[in-house]
Order: sequence, then structure tokens, then C-alpha cells
Amino acid sequence: ADVGVDVSLPDGAFYLMLPVDNDDQAWCEAALEESYVATVPGSAFNAPGYARISYAASEERLREAVDRLVSDGFL
Repeated sequence: ADVGVDVSLPDGAFYLMLPVDNDDQAWCEAALEESYVATVPGSAFNAPGYARISYAASEERLREAVDRLVSDGFL
């Protein structure tokens, strides 16, 4: 489903970089605490303002994670 988030398709990894608020650390902490979705701040990869999320999981688990992020207002 389209939730209005632009992401670049990776060339060989199984991670997406999601554009988030400027404080990517706080965004990732809140996403974990409120939506129970683990992400990594993009600033850890010299990409502040982004969160890295792995899609090395089943489609069902990924949909569930995205649904929670959307319903909790993160996406």
C-alpha cells in the first residue's frame, strides 16, 4: 500500500532508508517504544534524517511493521 513515503530501492542490500525527522535517533527510539518496530538511525551511517529498516523478514511481518508505523503516525 502507498503510504506516501519516498524511498530509494537498494542495489544489493536488504535495508531501506526511510526519511524521518531531523532527530533520527529520537524517531527510532519512539518507533521502537510506541510501535515495537526496530530501526537504526541513519546518522549511524552518515545519513542524518533517515532511519534504516531491514526487509529481511516475511512479507507478513513487514506489512505488520509498516501498518503499526502508519497507525502510530510515524509514516
